[in-house]
Amino acid sequence: MFIASLGWDHAGWCGSFYPDDLPPEWRLAYYANEFRAVVVPAALWRGADAGTAAQWATDTAEGFRFLLEAAAGAPPAALVQALGERYGGTAGPGGRAVARWEGGADARALRGLIEGLPADGVLLVAGEPPSLAALRAAQTLTQLMGV
Repeated sequence: MFIASLGWDHAGWCGSFYPDDLPPEWRLAYYANEFRAVVVPAALWRGADAGTAAQWATDTAEGFRFLLEAAAGAPPAALVQALGERYGGTAGPGGRAVARWEGGADARALRGLIEGLPADGVLLVAGEPPSLAALRAAQTLTQLMGV
């Protein structure tokens, strides 16, 4: 199961999650140090070339996964190939089951969503910006639940 935010580059995280002096190009690596997956918005992956995707893969540690937001049409093979082992499939219709969360860190509600997802599903924390407290709470819950 994956706990992921929708994207990693959120202005609302600057100063609260990302240090003020962190260069924007380091945000993905910083995010990937705390979380194991991200759902890449369709608008972002559609505009990315293989070189960009390869850099994303380089910026993250082994075990981190990029889930591409489901959209009409399959992701380009070159993009998937550039992500390599970091590619975790698509999230949404035709891909991994997704439960979308836009609330706070309500542990009971998050647990209910987690229990309702298949083992290979995605708990997608969305919002502008996505709630870091919810991401952390869901991550802790999955660890405690052994999911």
